[in-house]
Amino acid sequence: MAKAAQHKAQRRKEARPGEIMAAGLKAFSESGFAATRLEDVADAAGVSKATIYLYFDSKADLLKAILLDIVGTRIGDIEAITKSFDGPTPDLLRMLYERAGQTIGSPDVRAIIKLILSEARNFPDIAEFYWKEVAHRALHSLARVIEHGTKRGEFRPCDPVATAQSVVFPILMNALATEVFGPMPEFSTARFYPSHLDFVLRGLAAEREA
Repeated sequence: MAKAAQHKAQRRKEARPGEIMAAGLKAFSESGFAATRLEDVADAAGVSKATIYLYFDSKADLLKAILLDIVGTRIGDIEAITKSFDGPTPDLLRMLYERAGQTIGSPDVRAIIKLILSEARNFPDIAEFYWKEVAHRALHSLARVIEHGTKRGEFRPCDPVATAQSVVFPILMNALATEVFGPMPEFSTARFYPSHLDFVLRGLAAEREA
């Protein structure tokens, strides 16, 4: 019995960082980063404030860990796909859209986007971290895909980074609108992604002379 209790305690300890991060994201999303105290996170996670410091050095460190855990890992998956895919670039773009829809369709990811946009000006360190670990990686991963398609003659010549911005920003705005206004037919992810993908592929398509 003592051994079973020990294993249970060990599993509980291993799960604790994830429980703290989940409580932290909920608190940050509802109250904002500045107004949230670590005591609030500790209460929501069912631990003491001292326990939080066993895993995270500060409130900012907790938020950075949340960003890496929820968004950073997904960006890593996308980077891996773009590097290993061997096929027509439009097919790769379709695959990335499907992955983006799954990622940004997550309430946790939408909450993070809203949180970063609202808090970035007041917390430049957090904004810089998000840019480096999330936004920059995603943007330039897509830019490399566009550049690759251009070199293969599948896409028309363009500025790959600026074009990637044109692709990504409407996706972010759709996610933000969904998070701010809640479920609305006008902001349907199921309708938006196919429409936007068609728009992008038509705009990128290499011109063919008759």
